[in-house]
Amino acid sequence: MIGPCVIPDCPETGKHRIGLRCRVMSEPSPIPGKGKTDALWSVESDAYLCDPHALGGVDITLLIEPNKSRAASVRVLGAGAKAPPRKVQIKQVPVKTA
Repeated sequence: MIGPCVIPDCPETGKHRIGLRCRVMSEPSPIPGKGKTDALWSVESDAYLCDPHALGGVDITLLIEPNKSRAASVRVLGAGAKAPPRKVQIKQVPVKTA
């Protein structure tokens, strides 16, 4: 997939998609089968960078807002970023019933 580069005023085509992951960094993991450095979740945005911006360096500001949706979403603000947030459901540990 490709899209316009998300950097303001950049006329290039973006070929590199920006995504976000939350990784297990301490064991035991809250999800059985997920070990250290495995992703608890990963969500891709609809934002792309062109070769020069992907390789030249970027500053990204991350704003985190907790919710109770059991989903992770990513929203990108930048040039041409008009798409709604991308969302993935977060796998949950099955609840044991007596």
